[in-house]
Amino acid sequence: MSDSPKYPGGYQYPEEPPPEEPPAPQEPVLAGGYEPPPPEPPPPAPPGLRETTVEPVEEEPAVAAERFRRTTPARRKVIPARRGGGHWRLLAGTTTYVMVVGGMADYVEPQTRAFAHLVFWLLTGAAFLITLDRERRNGWEPGVRWPWLAGAFGGALAVEVLVLAFGSPAIIVGSVILLGLALFVLMLVG
Repeated sequence: MSDSPKYPGGYQYPEEPPPEEPPAPQEPVLAGGYEPPPPEPPPPAPPGLRETTVEPVEEEPAVAAERFRRTTPARRKVIPARRGGGHWRLLAGTTTYVMVVGGMADYVEPQTRAFAHLVFWLLTGAAFLITLDRERRNGWEPGVRWPWLAGAFGGALAVEVLVLAFGSPAIIVGSVILLGLALFVLMLVG
């Protein structure tokens, strides 16, 4: 507790005497009881100076800034397509084809395996035609063509050689090991 009569202490604010009369509203009173400060008068002009007027000068265009001016808004600009980074899709598709068809070779008829080769060749040819169309449409340099033939015929040849040399159970085990290694590498990368 405080012995001071001005600050009695405690949680209550000291009582203020009520105002005698409300102030006359000459200027608007802002919320919270604050009043805006009175406007400051302009400083007096030093004697002997006369008032001058400034006429607008024609501005010359900024030559350096003109180089950086956009001619097309950014949202309307067409972003050019980029060429894919190599033939990794073809390689992944061919490897998957070899694993699947080689793994089922002993358990299906030879006609089914021949039909799978035909479907694989058709899908590889369709992917090649799509790549040619993208090259033509985007104006790219023609890419190499031999990986498509090597993927189509090499995949079918690899299936037949692996089936004759090792059999389907060994291809299935090898496929599982290869997929495990690929998954491990993918997990390391990202």
